[in-house]
Amino acid sequence: MNLTPLLLVLTLHGVVCDERSARVRRIVGGDAAVAPPEDDPVVFTRFAGKTARVLGVRDLPHYVFRGIRYGHAPTGKERFLRPRQYFLQGFENATRFPPPCVQPVPGQDKVIGDEDCLFLNVFTPTLPTGLEGLPVIMWIHGGGYRYGSASQYGVRHLVGKQVVVVTIQYRLGSLGFLSTGSKTLPGNAALWDMVLAVQWTRNYIGFFGGNPHKIVVMGHGTGASSAIMVALSNVAKGLASGIVAMSGSSLSRFATDDAPKNTAMQVAEANGCPVVSELTMVKCLQNLSPDSIIKVDSSIESQRIDNRGFISGLAGKLGSAPVFEGRRDGRSLPPVAENEPLNDPDSAHSRIPLLTGITKDETKRACQGQYKDEIVKKLRGVPDFLDKVLVKNLQDSLGLQSNNNSRRVWSLLDPKQFKNYLEYSKSNIHEGLGKISEATGDALFNVPAFLTADAWSKQNAPSYLYRFEHVGKKKKGYNFLKGLPIIGNSTQSDDSNDTVAHGDELAYLFDAQDFQGRSLGSNDDSNEEDDKVRDIFTQMVTDFARFGKLSLGNEEVKPFSITDNNFVLRDGVVAGVGAKTAEQLVSVV
Repeated sequence: MNLTPLLLVLTLHGVVCDERSARVRRIVGGDAAVAPPEDDPVVFTRFAGKTARVLGVRDLPHYVFRGIRYGHAPTGKERFLRPRQYFLQGFENATRFPPPCVQPVPGQDKVIGDEDCLFLNVFTPTLPTGLEGLPVIMWIHGGGYRYGSASQYGVRHLVGKQVVVVTIQYRLGSLGFLSTGSKTLPGNAALWDMVLAVQWTRNYIGFFGGNPHKIVVMGHGTGASSAIMVALSNVAKGLASGIVAMSGSSLSRFATDDAPKNTAMQVAEANGCPVVSELTMVKCLQNLSPDSIIKVDSSIESQRIDNRGFISGLAGKLGSAPVFEGRRDGRSLPPVAENEPLNDPDSAHSRIPLLTGITKDETKRACQGQYKDEIVKKLRGVPDFLDKVLVKNLQDSLGLQSNNNSRRVWSLLDPKQFKNYLEYSKSNIHEGLGKISEATGDALFNVPAFLTADAWSKQNAPSYLYRFEHVGKKKKGYNFLKGLPIIGNSTQSDDSNDTVAHGDELAYLFDAQDFQGRSLGSNDDSNEEDDKVRDIFTQMVTDFARFGKLSLGNEEVKPFSITDNNFVLRDGVVAGVGAKTAEQLVSVV
């Protein structure tokens, strides 16, 4: 009886063979047969004494492994603490995108996501071939430390340039960054999430076709400032081979919270938790629902914008954020962010190349959009608002007190020197709005980017500085950064013909998707010039990941240098910072 199944198979096979040999049918015309579907990819891993079989998805023309856990759930008593590493083991189903971390729904009194959210996605053009593997880009999304997920960014254009891309999630809002500046609640839990993700990438990416020794950490906005802090952290030293920081820096005003205890007390009191004892306060907050904490974050953000005005909204520093913890005392676990890394002589940036840049009009859409009425009211109602009030606010917003160059940079914003820069016809409000968008863009984005590149060059490390100025039809930044005050309620109809605002360059690297990885409308709303820009931009980023340097055609681009004026990178549509800010900084830095 045991032979029956085998004989049945052999018999059927024989019939098929006989029929084929007896009669041959020829078909003329018609459609070609559909190729049989390829099997979903399976990766086998072995690390830390544990083996795993990871099932992914074939998403032509590359492979996708979705929702891979890298950290245990940071819930209950583990809320606010450093994450615990998860080791792949057994069967791992990586075919569905993960839930986002808990965050508010923009424009609604709702919260979405799951506190158990420490997952990442891997996109690879090829599975391991026995060679050294492809360069790896680990993407840290922006979103003001409050919004975003690993699944919102379609990476097909980057992967098409033969790199492996890892997109990660990290805790958001107070769940990820709440701190009292003490050992009881040191903060930076989300930075530890990112460090753990880099470590995971080093340990596992070779099984997915990547090179574990060629990992570039890349981010935008707060993701960019985080990328710098994480890649240069002593606890992650040697893990990153380069950094790409888009429209953000650890020198940016929005990068850190210099009064974390005040923020923590405000969050606790609004949630009804006692603040006399920090330990009691933390235990109380650990017992609350994550939704209630995130809703309080939103309330605090709104209050701070109302109290501080439009510049605070543009700066984005409105809640819990990373903190600098100071030197290790030898008695406790090492901190992830000891000091501002660009001013820390012991940081690792002398060995890591940097690519950083900004857009042409970082704050313009906001200044001429949701903050327009407030700005116009102040221009008309506050005497000498630009050179007496705005300059002081911009000095505060620079937030460069810890930087050795800050006094010289501040001279740019001295009212006497700044007056000509801000001069405009009082009858031309539109011109006044333009001056404010230039000034705020300089203070919040251009100056930090310039000083970041300069800090690298002074350590004899290669750095490259670009300015993205292409105006095209691709989807704008608000499709990736909804909820950010600098984005507001912007829509495509808000755009002027020449605006390239915060986040607009993202559409030339990524396809905009929702939290489930589904496309947000057509991602092909572009023309031939848009396609050219996308090809240039993705090539620039992937070349940097592959070689740690840049070239235009057959000519190698010189690294950033103030003395040699090598701060301009041009190829028609992607340009370096040759703007007023850079020209003025050359004379003072």
